[in-house]
Amino acid sequence: MAPSLFLVLVLPLISTSQCSATLQDKQPDLIEKSCSIIAGYEDCVRILRSDPRAIKATNVKELAYIILDLCIANATETLREIPKVQEKFKKDGQIEEALRRCALEYESAGKVYFRKAVEQLGTKSYREAQNSAHIGGALVLGTVAEGIVSLLRLNKS
Repeated sequence: MAPSLFLVLVLPLISTSQCSATLQDKQPDLIEKSCSIIAGYEDCVRILRSDPRAIKATNVKELAYIILDLCIANATETLREIPKVQEKFKKDGQIEEALRRCALEYESAGKVYFRKAVEQLGTKSYREAQNSAHIGGALVLGTVAEGIVSLLRLNKS
């Protein structure tokens, strides 16, 4: 995702020496700490930093809700795009069938598994939430979602 307009406008105004001092003194934030102990660190940080809610998050459970919300949004957006691709390949039976299966899987991920994971977070059923995120996540941002949700199970936060 694109960096925020604020960063694009403000970063060039900050001197190099100020940036160096800030980077040396900077302690890992919640996103970095959380992402550092799961698979896909760079993707985890990039994805979470793309959402302003994650930057303001104060605990791992908030991050879990945010990443699952991003998973649902991603699956929903992909579902909207599939018919456009199907239209282009409607004469190719194999591609059309693959896209039909893809649509079913994205629908299951977004409407069933990620939503179920959100509900399970609310009841502190972290193992179940992790499993739901894993099943839904075979398609979208699930590896990161599963990792963040698993932190809740491990930390009991």
